[in-house]
Amino acid sequence: MKKMIRVALDLLRKTPLILRSLRKVYRTGGYSVFDVATINYGRILHGKNVLVTGGSTGIGFAIAKKFIAEGASVVITGRDKNKLDVALNEIGSKNLKATVWDAGDISIIEKKLDECRLLLGKDIDILINNAGIVNGVQFPNVLEETWDNIYKINHKGLFFLSQAVCKRWLYRSSKRIKKIINISSQGGFVGAAYPYRMTKWDVAGLTQGLGLKLAPHGIIVNGIAPGIIATAMQPGTLNQGENNFSGLNPLGRFALPEEIAELAVFIASDASNFIVGQTIVCDGGFSLK
Repeated sequence: MKKMIRVALDLLRKTPLILRSLRKVYRTGGYSVFDVATINYGRILHGKNVLVTGGSTGIGFAIAKKFIAEGASVVITGRDKNKLDVALNEIGSKNLKATVWDAGDISIIEKKLDECRLLLGKDIDILINNAGIVNGVQFPNVLEETWDNIYKINHKGLFFLSQAVCKRWLYRSSKRIKKIINISSQGGFVGAAYPYRMTKWDVAGLTQGLGLKLAPHGIIVNGIAPGIIATAMQPGTLNQGENNFSGLNPLGRFALPEEIAELAVFIASDASNFIVGQTIVCDGGFSLK
């Protein structure tokens, strides 16, 4: 009898926790928590100079933070100075610089690359094409303005920045390996009927094309295709607290930006120099469905 009473009292004490867990399951369809392991490579990017577009928040910020920890000097870009200032303060490293830069404005690319050279004291060695915007409007309701706004940042800006950077690398010829990492999306590996996903298809194709064309010149191009990541571009993920559940992939969870950064630092390092033109899908199995 005493044992039954103890069990009942224990259940009563746990009732609030049980109810909270049930509410989380009810709201999201499931419950998932996990830990992200990180690798300390021992400053594997020491001496590397990096440009990360769209680096004030989300995946770009996580990549910048990880690269700084691994010894790189980094310039992050974004359209919002306040967000850039917050990022600078949060990382708090003298090796991190920032510049306000609209990735869709082709006319300022050369000027901004000159500014990056001044901020870093030398040319960049690694370009992370991360800047992007999302709009879920789909066929048959896509407006030309919507199409143009998405394409000018997600693909046109990426293409012309890559071209400008590579021209400098080719002109100034260096024995040091140079790298470009293009951030695509899981949406670039499944059917697409709206501009955002179509830009990500384009980016994955461009990664292959540039990888083949530039490898003989010591410029290695690869990409990463993230799935559902806990960023402002996936606002629902930020409202789930510690619950990382997602029913959209076989793993049953979304990822954290730090997981993409772990992959990015490996691809950016000289440990991956035999990988060329590949876009590595990091989507919890979404694109396998």
